[in-house]
Amino acid sequence: MYYLANFHVDYPDARINTANCGDTIRLSCVIENENNSSSTVPVMWFRLYENAYPQPLILGNRQLIDDQRFMPRLHNNDHRLEISGVGKDDEGYYLCKSGNEIQISYNLTILSNTCIDISPDRICVTIDEPIHLLCRIHSIKNSNEVNLHAEWTRNNYLLDNLTEYISNYLSINGILHETLLIKHATRNDTGIYTCRYGDMLTASAEVIVNQYPGGSKSRRLISQLR
Repeated sequence: MYYLANFHVDYPDARINTANCGDTIRLSCVIENENNSSSTVPVMWFRLYENAYPQPLILGNRQLIDDQRFMPRLHNNDHRLEISGVGKDDEGYYLCKSGNEIQISYNLTILSNTCIDISPDRICVTIDEPIHLLCRIHSIKNSNEVNLHAEWTRNNYLLDNLTEYISNYLSINGILHETLLIKHATRNDTGIYTCRYGDMLTASAEVIVNQYPGGSKSRRLISQLR
């Protein structure tokens, strides 16, 4: 096994691979001269964790982890690692090893804005009107669990699930739908609302509560005089 205190020092040429949440990615590892004696040594794929031993993923055509999203794919002399439905947790470094040598390494980055979004991202309402925000989190693992939920804040203050803040969630095809409903808006509900899932995924929306429809009373009077 390998112990790498600083991956960037030991493997500065890791290839950058950027993907969206939910994508299926294929990491290539071409073994040259596979017909020689070294070809009897199976190719291994590892995932590297910072300051820790790499986690073995694939040995030859065998999976070494229970996660069925990680699959070996052989095409001629290309020993690919296929990862389906990638999410933010899959970010990191992946190594392909043959014999005693690292053949290639990848730095996988998942675009956060493809993992979580809020609709609408800006809304203007009048006092006593409802505020309705929908937060969608993509590529949820273990989507059948009942304890999946996001956290809502307004101006960095946590919104408790009180009568005026109703949050429901439903997981459909690996997408978690979180709704925030404020039945009767007040001026105090103006602010930046953030939906947070886990430690890495956040999305924000701006909510403006006006006292009069269409904005301030003075602006409406001016528009009527034109």
